[in-house]
Amino acid sequence: MKTSHIRKILFTTLGFSSSILLNLNTPSFAQALVTLPELSNINSSISTPQTQQKKTDLQWVYSVAEKVIRANGLDDHPWRFEVSDKYDINAYAGELNKIVIYKGLLDQIHGDDAALAFIISHELAHHTQRHAAQQIELESSLKDRLLKEADEEFTNWIVAEKQKSDKPISIAKKDVIKQRIMLQKKQEFDNALQALSRQQEFQADEVGYKYMSTAGYDVNGGLRVFKLLSRLPSDYTVNSSHPPTPQRIAALNGIMSEYPWLTLWVDGNERLKINSQPLTFDVIEDEISLRINSRFVSK
Repeated sequence: MKTSHIRKILFTTLGFSSSILLNLNTPSFAQALVTLPELSNINSSISTPQTQQKKTDLQWVYSVAEKVIRANGLDDHPWRFEVSDKYDINAYAGELNKIVIYKGLLDQIHGDDAALAFIISHELAHHTQRHAAQQIELESSLKDRLLKEADEEFTNWIVAEKQKSDKPISIAKKDVIKQRIMLQKKQEFDNALQALSRQQEFQADEVGYKYMSTAGYDVNGGLRVFKLLSRLPSDYTVNSSHPPTPQRIAALNGIMSEYPWLTLWVDGNERLKINSQPLTFDVIEDEISLRINSRFVSK
């Protein structure tokens, strides 16, 4: 994601790859967008899984994302969405206010508006909760602290060795000790970033649930996404930046009990009634992504 390897891991939030290449057939894409504004009327206030064919993946993303954004008052600024042609079960929050969803994931949830709403809401939450900034801040402070600690530990080791014997310490032995200390610090660094990443995933699941519920989507959409992810061979490893899916399912069930869907939906439904005009969109100059405009442009 045009950032460090760690940031690539952090923001690959629903799948497990980080490529963002996208190929769309421009003529057919442009033709399909002609009727795009009509999609704002597809979803009822209380949405259930849909089985009807959507004209294009990008249209489908727009119809759900626009509603989630508007229902939650996240329309102070524009959002950009890309649908990657790569067949991966993946979606992630990229640069500021940008979300990429892979065609493979859309194919596997095809027609399920609520599942898509959860995916989009989860990625929106990564942005609104400042997860990228938090990761960068922790990464920077950790590096400074751990390097200082490593230097102090090496100096202390030298002092201790000289107290034991007047015999000069070989360069080879110094290098071994330096390497050992740095490996330990690197492990501490990786563990801290992994812990933050997993914490952020749980938070994005919680905030994402609230966003999709506020927009009126079936709350079980998130559980259906997790059920799909749990079948992936790479769903969980010890070094994964994501919590095990069973833990995420358990946490989401707890959140659903703590924050009843109806309470959230009442607020969102009122906001949608007050701001009944769907947000407008633009095809970006690169012709491979869609920008959902802020309410200021959409007036």
